[in-house]
Amino acid sequence: MANARYTKLFLREYLSRISILLPAVTLPAGSTVKGFSMKFKKTNIIIILAASAVLLGYIIMVDGVENLVHALTSVNPVWLGCAVCVMILYWLLEAVVLHIPVKKFHPVQRFGTTLHTSMIGQFFNCVTPSASGGQPMQAYHMVKTGVPLGVSGCTLLVKFIVYQTTLTIYSLAVLVLRWGYFAARIHKFGYLVFIGFSINTIILAALVCICFFKKFTSKVCVGTIRLLHKLRLIKNKERKIDYIQGELKKFYESFRAIKDHPWMVIQMLLLSAVQLTVFFLIPYFVYRSFGLNQARISIMIAAQAFVTMISSFVPLPGAIGGAELSFVTFFGMFFPQYALNPAMLIWRVITFYLPILTGIFFVSGITGKKDHLTPAQMEKESA
Repeated sequence: MANARYTKLFLREYLSRISILLPAVTLPAGSTVKGFSMKFKKTNIIIILAASAVLLGYIIMVDGVENLVHALTSVNPVWLGCAVCVMILYWLLEAVVLHIPVKKFHPVQRFGTTLHTSMIGQFFNCVTPSASGGQPMQAYHMVKTGVPLGVSGCTLLVKFIVYQTTLTIYSLAVLVLRWGYFAARIHKFGYLVFIGFSINTIILAALVCICFFKKFTSKVCVGTIRLLHKLRLIKNKERKIDYIQGELKKFYESFRAIKDHPWMVIQMLLLSAVQLTVFFLIPYFVYRSFGLNQARISIMIAAQAFVTMISSFVPLPGAIGGAELSFVTFFGMFFPQYALNPAMLIWRVITFYLPILTGIFFVSGITGKKDHLTPAQMEKESA
């Protein structure tokens, strides 16, 4: 009973802090994190099987079984191994970026614990729509391993802001440098990029407003609630206004400490840029594994940046459908027809299925350690 109460209390408090920015992940009544994890494991199996069946069915229908097998068995294992190693490096950099603020505000934190937390995020990011489950479960694991609730919420928020800032700046740089190249080769390129870039920019602007312009954000939120109330789309207007203002105050107070550590944020920005570049290199190594070497590495990095920008907000687990379609659209100019779909399959295995399969080993131990906070202590932290 204590564990169930502690679990629901933690998730209610943490999710209330991030609900303004991120889609919520809630627990069914009476469930625990153990049951929640088991539910996600079952859901994950269904997602893997369904997505794999659709993907393989499409490739077989287009290329045929014989051509698919021949293409996959003819790849160079050395280059393919490089692609896997790059993905592992991406995970390590993800953990390093998270470890920087956690270590700053919780000095006893060990990197191995942060890596564990990061891999839990990789798993839940893949199996939940719009990667909405990663942060709540990371925060739960952080508190469970001794990180104060305020520190976990603040550091995860800062990391999200840093990542969103880096991705937006990276995307803008790629747009400026490579617009002409892709616009001349991809039909309706401008529309595709506009959607992805606009969503990233809007989210970044919302984050900046919440963190730095408390009064302005409060006026916008209150005005929106009043408008929705006049349109009879919501009830309990005053209660919702009080709730929003309370949550904005929590966000602002959590983020205020970050303004005193600009070098920490700069380190995170720089490492996030390196991390994104590492991730964007994966298609290049897949390309080289097919014995191809004509495409320039900088162009392929740019192509993967556009794929990530466009597909990252497809509201399905792992951006299923959007990711594959984006890959074929942007990398069809590099791969010959016989290799395009097999390459997409390999890329998807490395960037989507591998994090899930690896993350399972980290998620399986999420309820295995002793809680560092009792329900009474959690209530004190939440107050």
